[in-house]
Amino acid sequence: MRSSGLLAATLVLGMSAAAFATEVPKLKPMVLSASSGKLSSGEEQLICYHKKAPAHGMDVGRIKISMPGTGGHHVILARPFPGTLDWPPHKCPLTLNYDSWEVIAQSQHPDFDWKLPPGVAVNLEPHQPLLIQTHYLRSGLTQKKSQKYLTKTEVFPIDPKTVTAHAGALFLNDRTLAVPPHSASTATSRCMITGEGDQARELKLIGITGHYHFRGKQFDAYRVNADGSRGELLYEYKGFDQPVFQQYSDNPIVLHKGEGLEWQCTYQNDTDKTFLFGPDAAIQEHCILFGSYYPTDTVQEAITCLHDKDAKGNDVSSVHIVH
Repeated sequence: MRSSGLLAATLVLGMSAAAFATEVPKLKPMVLSASSGKLSSGEEQLICYHKKAPAHGMDVGRIKISMPGTGGHHVILARPFPGTLDWPPHKCPLTLNYDSWEVIAQSQHPDFDWKLPPGVAVNLEPHQPLLIQTHYLRSGLTQKKSQKYLTKTEVFPIDPKTVTAHAGALFLNDRTLAVPPHSASTATSRCMITGEGDQARELKLIGITGHYHFRGKQFDAYRVNADGSRGELLYEYKGFDQPVFQQYSDNPIVLHKGEGLEWQCTYQNDTDKTFLFGPDAAIQEHCILFGSYYPTDTVQEAITCLHDKDAKGNDVSSVHIVH
């Protein structure tokens, strides 16, 4: 009798263990910490950290970034474009090489919490290289004691079985801008990011933010209709602080085939200098639109657009889809 009872107990335990083994493991967030570096009064620090995705990869449905303390300018989460892995030094240059790195998310404010629409995810491959850049400035601070802050980027996975579409990154950059002295001015660019002809496709925007330096006071983004006319205002930010990240996860903005985006930066320059495009916030300016969209044609995709001048000085805009 004891033998029969022991056999029954063993069978039950064996079945329980087998059932437990087939359960889906609990999805846990990946936490990426990155320091501001030691900050003294009047000092600026840009630091790049080498990170990587977990061994099993993940589909990401939410990203949170915390940038504590005073003087935080931005925290960037990026991954290399296919075929390129050009790690910047630990003491970063003033800006990332956006020809080599795709911005997955960036925070220009102390708290950032991006929730993608249900079923939409950012894909990370197993062991995929990731980069965190922190940027802090203490130029306007009065504290004499040096400070050091720890930023935190939390990446929340979702069950891959629930993913119906993947999100891609938008990076639209104006290299033609010139901010004249003693005046207000506006730099305007546009790109037909949905494509043309048989290659055109519908895109749904789920997030937009702008970026400029100290002279910037307003950032706007508009729809460009298929006939080239300007459509409705999609994004607006007023203020000398960095523009906020506007989420459209609950109600994505649909760009129809043949449509695009126009973005513009308005500046106020009260100095004697003209500010041209460049990464140094003290002596140069930016006008960049970062965003996110879906669906993509591949699991990992990005759309980049560059507004520049050709050899004859004519304005040209080029769109590239990176897979």
